[in-house]
Amino acid sequence: MTSGPAPRAALDQLDRLKEVPAAPERPSPLPRLQVAFLCCVDASHFYTVCSIFSYAAVLSADLHWVADRNEAGFVAGWLQSANVFGRVLTSTVWGFVAMRWGFRPILALTLFALLTGGVLFGLCTNLMGAMCIRFIFFGMLNGWPAIYGPIAASVAGDDRQTDVIGMLLAAGSGMQLVGPAIGGWTYNFLPTLPALIPSLIGCMMALASLALFSRVHHGIRKPQAEEAKDVDQSPGTPSKSPRTAWSVLRAWPVPLVIFMRLWNGFALFAIFEAAPLWLVSDRELGGLGMSEKQVGSLLSRSGLWNLFFFSFVLPYLARAVGGRGVSAIFSVIGAAGATLLPSSTSTVVANGFHLVTASAMMSQAAMNITFTNNAAGQADRAVVTGVAVTVETIGKALGPILTSTMFAWCLRHWGFDGHGAVFYVLAAFSGIQLACTLLLPSFVESPEFLRRRGHELVAVEEPQKEIPATVLGVEEATPVMLRAHSA
Repeated sequence: MTSGPAPRAALDQLDRLKEVPAAPERPSPLPRLQVAFLCCVDASHFYTVCSIFSYAAVLSADLHWVADRNEAGFVAGWLQSANVFGRVLTSTVWGFVAMRWGFRPILALTLFALLTGGVLFGLCTNLMGAMCIRFIFFGMLNGWPAIYGPIAASVAGDDRQTDVIGMLLAAGSGMQLVGPAIGGWTYNFLPTLPALIPSLIGCMMALASLALFSRVHHGIRKPQAEEAKDVDQSPGTPSKSPRTAWSVLRAWPVPLVIFMRLWNGFALFAIFEAAPLWLVSDRELGGLGMSEKQVGSLLSRSGLWNLFFFSFVLPYLARAVGGRGVSAIFSVIGAAGATLLPSSTSTVVANGFHLVTASAMMSQAAMNITFTNNAAGQADRAVVTGVAVTVETIGKALGPILTSTMFAWCLRHWGFDGHGAVFYVLAAFSGIQLACTLLLPSFVESPEFLRRRGHELVAVEEPQKEIPATVLGVEEATPVMLRAHSA
């Protein structure tokens, strides 16, 4: 068992439990303007990155990058993953930048990159140029995916971070699906520059986010400011000495959570890529033969469901059964939905399975963000998130490429019999999520959930009896934490 780092996250949970020995009657209010700004940034990011999903195959054929739509999978996946490859290079860096200079410079640079890249991508008709624009402006210079977990906890606090993450996912996941719908509807308004109008819509969203940023940037704190509030200065309390990045990253269950984010990132972006490719493929090959506008309409209906689901249903379930319970439930639902989706023969049935499967996989992603925040102490949160997002980004980069290539290959060689192979692989990834969830310790849950389950009694009554300062960081402390947080 790893010594030292593991008790740190659990001790942070105990400190937060000691500060509020009883659950409040009403949850603390959220800073509405700051939350609205975060949702706007998240929506801008996801629209810019994901609006291409509905028309990437058509764009590739219209600009003669491929012979026809059935062959588009060999190009569309690379085009859509270019931004994700760019994020691989810088995601870890953003965590250290946040610790040193705070979130504000990252937010400013991100919004500038989304605005500039949107204009350039809309004007580009060359495949390599389009990929480079997405690689640099939507990938390397886009720090939002690396900080939105820590900034949600910083704005809302640990007790309500799941509420804010749910709101961000409502905005982001809704835009992941509504964005392609808007992209499909506005695609080819200008035949010479078919992607210009969809791209300019993303630019307007980035401008709106910049306007909100000018109002709220003074209230966005550095991660250390949040940590300073929660340090217990009472005599006899174990001191929390600084640790190296390596010791933080090898603390259990941080490696497990990072592993979960890798495969969930792969599955999440794979389903966004595979579903439109399957929907536009010919019926004799197992698809539904939809146009880009029909695909956009289907995705928009799924997006509207997600707006409701992540705003109300997911936060309620997280409070009722905890993050691990939510993750387990939606791992099962995601596996079942991915298995049944390619068997759909009508638009209505396909839409139903798609919205269930997509929301289940995004719910897994939401819980993984919460697990990341709670697995590390508040002082280490930005660093752990930076590394986790880097690993997750690798999965997101590989997901569309391997999925689209595998889908096109299966159609070419197996025809109708191969149209569901990709979705069966995605179902297996939900099984991986379920297995990992069962291995997580209880202190990855939110402090508010632990209090309602009665864990604060042990934490308050016997902290010094079982965890003296002299044993902080040794192996004996880890099972103590697990006993203190067991039901």
